[in-house]
Amino acid sequence: MNCRRLLRGEGGSVSVWLVGLSIAVIIAIGWAVDGSRKAQAHSDATAIAEEAARAAGQALRVQALATGEPADVDPQQAIVQAESYLAAVGTAGTVAVQGNRIIVDTVVIRTTIFLGIVGISEFSVRGHGTADLLSDG
Repeated sequence: MNCRRLLRGEGGSVSVWLVGLSIAVIIAIGWAVDGSRKAQAHSDATAIAEEAARAAGQALRVQALATGEPADVDPQQAIVQAESYLAAVGTAGTVAVQGNRIIVDTVVIRTTIFLGIVGISEFSVRGHGTADLLSDG
């Protein structure tokens, strides 16, 4: 009986501590899971930008190839090729030609799994890729 009287004022304190610890653990797991998803999304965004730039580098002038002249890359066709690649994979991005270089920047948006609990429902990451537009000759 004396034991119950001593613990009477402490009722529920373990429950509050356990709830606080559980919330902290969920947030830590959320940062780990969604943080790794963000890192993967960044890798994806960069890979997509680089592939779009490579696709642009294949935009050779058909007339030059047909006549046996040195084949060079048509900058406008290169932009079209890169934009087509981005559309095919469903990724937003911009394509620009600067001199003999094509520059592709992408944006990938992913939803979060755990961090929605604390109000972070999605994140966006950017990727960057370039390719030199070289001629054959």
